Amino acid sequence: MMELAGKRVLIAGGASGIGAAAAAAFREAGASTAIYDIAFQKERIADGHLQLPADLSDSDAVADAFERLRRHWDGLDILINNAGVELVAGLEETTEAAWDRIMDVNLKSVFLCCKAALPMLRASRGCIVNTASQLAFVGAGSFTAYTASKAAVVNFTRSLALETAADGVRVNCICPGAVDTPLLRRQFEGKRGPQGTIGDLIAMHPLGRLGRPEEIASCILFLSSPLASFVTGSAMLADGGYTIH
Repeated sequence: MMELAGKRVLIAGGASGIGAAAAAAFREAGASTAIYDIAFQKERIADGHLQLPADLSDSDAVADAFERLRRHWDGLDILINNAGVELVAGLEETTEAAWDRIMDVNLKSVFLCCKAALPMLRASRGCIVNTASQLAFVGAGSFTAYTASKAAVVNFTRSLALETAADGVRVNCICPGAVDTPLLRRQFEGKRGPQGTIGDLIAMHPLGRLGRPEEIASCILFLSSPLASFVTGSAMLADGGYTIH
């Protein structure tokens, strides 16, 4: 149904969580997949994916990663920008270095990868899906840097969609709520966060549970597929109702 067989998909930030779930979903849909991630130690094929180590916040590393990708593929159809880090700290406790890291990973990586991929995506009339957050639309104490970076991703997406529409390149973003991953569970082990316990966080979602990586991956597949052929510049919320309070 998704008509993704034979498509060449690059997932920037796909070693775990939502990115890994998206990679598996694209493979199941018949696409060829490559993953960039700083967690990889070397270039290799694993679980059917081409894995390429890359620090996506560094322009030279991104340029090198795209050059290595071109040795395997002669083009690109879909770019998923999913690299991200979180910072839980009040503004006065946020150091300049911590602020820069959040912006470099969450926002600059999107800029660098989109810029490098656009010539190939124009040629294939492909598409881009960026990962933002439900916190791009609502405030959250002790998440100032993070929310700022994700709100910037949303408006970056909208503006790039205007730039590329005439070339047939669609640009959208997915905005997940809290997703049940080992990383999230570890953040709450034996302690309360700014949003309380993990039970308190769950209660902020009217559906009464956390999201699953596979659910967010399904939304990414939809936005990448011909089923979303008239969708561009959109910020799709997949947040269990978090933002409708």
